[in-house]
Amino acid sequence: MANQIWDLILLRLLHIATGVFWAGATIYLALFVAPAVQAAGAEGTKFMQQLSRTNKLPVVMLIMATLNVLTGIWLLWKLSNGFQSAWMSSQHGMILSIGGGFAIIAYLEGLIVTRPTVMKVAKLGQAIAQAGGPPTLEQTQQMMAYRKKIFKGNNIVAVLLAITVIAMGIARYL
Repeated sequence: MANQIWDLILLRLLHIATGVFWAGATIYLALFVAPAVQAAGAEGTKFMQQLSRTNKLPVVMLIMATLNVLTGIWLLWKLSNGFQSAWMSSQHGMILSIGGGFAIIAYLEGLIVTRPTVMKVAKLGQAIAQAGGPPTLEQTQQMMAYRKKIFKGNNIVAVLLAITVIAMGIARYL
């Protein structure tokens, strides 16, 4: 019994830590970094490329989001005693499930839309660097289109994760 409690505590701590990182970083990027990058123009694009390369931000975000979603599903399974309908249909269970659903949608958006676009930006950035000169008009337009898609996707994920955080925060009180 004591081992089960410690397992649950460790699982919950991992879920909370990865969730804080994922949601916090996403919301920070949406509210502060993206507007600054947009205001900086071409230099902002260079900054985002450097941020992605130096600290492997896309990889770290994917790992944190994946761990968060997996630990969340595992926690829900444990709390509901195997997704039992009586618990899942309780107000607590429904709020946690709704929050988790928003997190899964956010995860899928990041995985299916934003991440591939970030990879295209990296590939285009490498092509521009290898050419040795300034980007062509076509490359600049493509980079701006990619950047716009990434920022839009990040904004969507930020809203979804904000809803998730609110649901998780209030679930136990309803």
